[in-house]
Amino acid sequence: MQVSGLTNQGLERSRNEDNCYARSDGDLALLVVADGMGGHRAGNVASSIAVEIAEETWQELGKAAPLPVGKARSLVRSLLARANRRILAESEKNPDNRGMGTTLTVGLLCGNRLTIGHVGDSRAYKIFDNNIYLLTKDHSLIEKLVDSGQVSPEDALNHPQRHVLTRALGVGDELEIDITEQEVEPGSVLLLCTDGLTNMVRDDEILSFYNDNPDPDQLGSSLIDLANARGGYDNITVVIAAGIGGLLS
Repeated sequence: MQVSGLTNQGLERSRNEDNCYARSDGDLALLVVADGMGGHRAGNVASSIAVEIAEETWQELGKAAPLPVGKARSLVRSLLARANRRILAESEKNPDNRGMGTTLTVGLLCGNRLTIGHVGDSRAYKIFDNNIYLLTKDHSLIEKLVDSGQVSPEDALNHPQRHVLTRALGVGDELEIDITEQEVEPGSVLLLCTDGLTNMVRDDEILSFYNDNPDPDQLGSSLIDLANARGGYDNITVVIAAGIGGLLS
């Protein structure tokens, strides 16, 4: 399996509040994207803490290998919960960091079995058989407005409240986490990204760029370049895993 993680400050932000993590060992891989909450203090610290927990989790995975059946779900949930607790603790300890938060989307691959843990509006996609599938649901106000029919999907793209989150790490002790599990087809590609990409690049364009160049590093770089060419208004992060099941598309 090949994994790649790239993050870019973009053209307008004064710092990069995104962070990512991508590791693989045989048929096991851990993929993480975190987007520090814009407009809040120390969003970069919050996303860095999330990645620190991912690193700790990866080390624990190595010690536990092979991963017992049914363990992936609890590991992913624990990763997000631990990150939330550590962010809250750091906020309490350091007044400069109070109010910080982050999105967090995690993908744990064990062979062809994928477990996703998700809070916020960073996304996970699967690319397979010339199709792209969104595997997560944004935890945002605009998503709620679209679901209720108050705003059309077209109007949502430029809605003034499109960046308002309904869930994030660092907000409180009670954290609602979306956990999903599925078998992914051999040869599938997974792509996790922050909204700095998806606000600038459509899903069909991600698929088109993949079809032109499926190499994980080059695909991620090309997508970041496109988002920057269209304004680069936000930090941009892309994590990709290819060769799932031992097959490269």
